[in-house]
Amino acid sequence: MTAPLKSSEAVENQLRVPAAASDWETYAPRYQALLDEELNAGGVPAWLGRWSALDAELGEAASKLSTHADLHTDDEAIQSRFQTFVAEVMPPSARMGQALTEKLLAVPDYTPAPDFVLGYRRFREAAALFREANVALGVTHEQQKNRHSVITGNQKVSLDGEELTIPQAKQRLDNPDRGVREAAWRALAESNRAVAPELDAVMLDLIQTRRQLAHNADEPDYRAYRWKELHRVDYTPADCVAFHEAVRDEVVPLASRIVKDIAGQLGLDSVRPWDYNRNNLLDPQGRESLKPFTTGHELEELALKAYQGLDADLAARFTHMRENGLLDLESRPGKMTHAYCQYFPVKNEPFVLMNVVGTAEDVRVLFHEVGHAFHGFYSGDHQPLVWNRWSPIEFVEIPSMAMEFLTLDHLGHVFNEGELARYRQKQLEGVVVFLPWAAQMDAFQHWLYAAAPEHLTIADLDAKWLELDQTFHPFLNWDGLDESIRAKGWQYYHIFQAPYYYIEYAMCYLAAVGIWRNSRENPAQALTRYKEALRLGNASPVPDLYRAAGVDFRFDREHIRGLMTFLQGELK
Repeated sequence: MTAPLKSSEAVENQLRVPAAASDWETYAPRYQALLDEELNAGGVPAWLGRWSALDAELGEAASKLSTHADLHTDDEAIQSRFQTFVAEVMPPSARMGQALTEKLLAVPDYTPAPDFVLGYRRFREAAALFREANVALGVTHEQQKNRHSVITGNQKVSLDGEELTIPQAKQRLDNPDRGVREAAWRALAESNRAVAPELDAVMLDLIQTRRQLAHNADEPDYRAYRWKELHRVDYTPADCVAFHEAVRDEVVPLASRIVKDIAGQLGLDSVRPWDYNRNNLLDPQGRESLKPFTTGHELEELALKAYQGLDADLAARFTHMRENGLLDLESRPGKMTHAYCQYFPVKNEPFVLMNVVGTAEDVRVLFHEVGHAFHGFYSGDHQPLVWNRWSPIEFVEIPSMAMEFLTLDHLGHVFNEGELARYRQKQLEGVVVFLPWAAQMDAFQHWLYAAAPEHLTIADLDAKWLELDQTFHPFLNWDGLDESIRAKGWQYYHIFQAPYYYIEYAMCYLAAVGIWRNSRENPAQALTRYKEALRLGNASPVPDLYRAAGVDFRFDREHIRGLMTFLQGELK
């Protein structure tokens, strides 16, 4: 697939930020006016509205500069502009946010409106966690995370005389020819080995910074700090540990059977690392991977038809994104290799960044990321305050993961009957094999930030990851291979960029399966409840959001066992 050398003109125009938007003085007088204003209980709603609009303006500048930097990791000028914003705008913004929060909390006789009860509680919690020393340290933290983006965004893979991006090389892991897969895996391993020392250094810096953030806030460890920062009140670390154990006992055996059964049908003696891609398991009949499109434009076309079959309003939202430079899909050199959905709050517009290479997995990921976009659209339409948009992170992956399932019955134009059965089978198998990975990622971080030794070394990280990988992926045969490669599996996007944000994928995948199960009985009602839950935004508690979507907020052993039984039935 031939990719353009740079972002489209529409995307570049969408991400253009005026020079003044990078200057704190553009915002400072208006923030100061809010701080100086006489405020009583009756005036709080209007005052909050003005503060929200200003936060949206500054937040949109930050989001666009950050996204632009991710699209151009090899452009020093673009990187420098983003880093200048981080260093010169974010610190005074954080201080002003604390001052305004204290002003709000000091208003006598103020009772928040029902749609701001949770927001008010979160302001109170954030104010208690704030420390001046963490303002400058927060800048350091962002700079360290950006180092990870630059390193991985410029990573190349040398394979068969070609220089490929990481997504392009990973595509070859889906090849039915075992020799092709092994060559791609070894080339990727060499590429990862080359950048591993740099990422090791970044991680050690991040660990030190995160521990200091917690220490400054008088928290016993970074897990406790992050728990409060993420406003996690509906479950505890002990619940997460119980989840890890439930996945180990209830899901790993099923995942092992699925993977080993595929290997057996293919006549493989064992499952080697190049025989396993959790995002796209091998076809048991040895067929080529599905390749439903070639260009990003073709992917947009097939997705639009699926949305038109599912719901007219969803199709209209996706069309808006296509026509306004809010999609950047192709993989190319200098572009960050991950996929995500960004959000620009002033115009209530989401932006999707991907690295597509023509696979069926790209189709799934697009539905996933655009599901996030729908969340942004619907919550933004119905929640005027910027802090009430989106949702708590325990719900935020449901709009995306549920969309992967809700589109399954609207892909007849993409796949024939047999291909659609393959796509659906992989989607269901993907849930099963994903859960051990999610548990491993979460378990690693619980150890890293709450149980690891004070004088932590890279060897400690590698050893712990290796131990966990042997527990959650026991079906992989690494005999004769360099296990130092396996031990570096922790060098993954979320470990660097979004600490403790991963168990939410598991929670939400379980819920998405529940939404799909509901849609099998009543498709219209399931879609209606889906959209209603998205409209609630961040103004409702997590359990209420799940109930609105028609499912329960549960990730305990019994619930996991029941859903695995359901999936086994569907897979048969």
